[in-house]
Amino acid sequence: MEYKLKAYYRESEKPQVLRREGKLPGIMYNKNVNRKLYVGLGEFDKVFRKAGVHHVITLELEDGETVDTVVRAVQLNKRRRRPEHVDFYVLTKGQTLDMYVTLKFVGEPKGVKLGGVLSTELTDLEVRVLPRNIPDHIEVDVSDLDIGDALHASDLDLPEGVELLTDPEAVIAAVVPPEDVEKLEAEEAEAEEFEAEPEVIKRGKTEEEEEE
Repeated sequence: MEYKLKAYYRESEKPQVLRREGKLPGIMYNKNVNRKLYVGLGEFDKVFRKAGVHHVITLELEDGETVDTVVRAVQLNKRRRRPEHVDFYVLTKGQTLDMYVTLKFVGEPKGVKLGGVLSTELTDLEVRVLPRNIPDHIEVDVSDLDIGDALHASDLDLPEGVELLTDPEAVIAAVVPPEDVEKLEAEEAEAEEFEAEPEVIKRGKTEEEEEE
């Protein structure tokens, strides 16, 4: 799916004035480009809810130029939880992205039917991919897992053009015996205590960014 967003160059307009007018200040950049701009806050919200940081957003600029970008970061108002600034990273032809793609688990493991419990160790996978080939998710079929079985990153069938960056030996999911359930639940509860909502939404770097 294509995502488009009208954007306007920003010269002397102050960010706080733009925000009061319902506009979102930002920049578009890479190692060769650095321009201030702004987009409509409402329009950005609609597009970003669908595209997120994983899909290409084509900026339609006021001079007629179109630029393929990905959202690099969104700064949020701490009190209102509203976007206050957005960074668009400008893509070049043939450039790949290093990013995390959500895992979608399907099927009921054989081991669960025998009393085991499915433990999902990872919820996303780090991959390298061309922007136009970014999958919405990667499907993980756990149907064949028996008690004591584990599924590793290297076991997954990735879509064409998607290169695995996560450790191939990393455990994606496992079916644990019933006696290990209490230990598993305790570990999950402890992990939840340290979760916090981020103030800045980010995505992974491009190869070009890593070289800068």
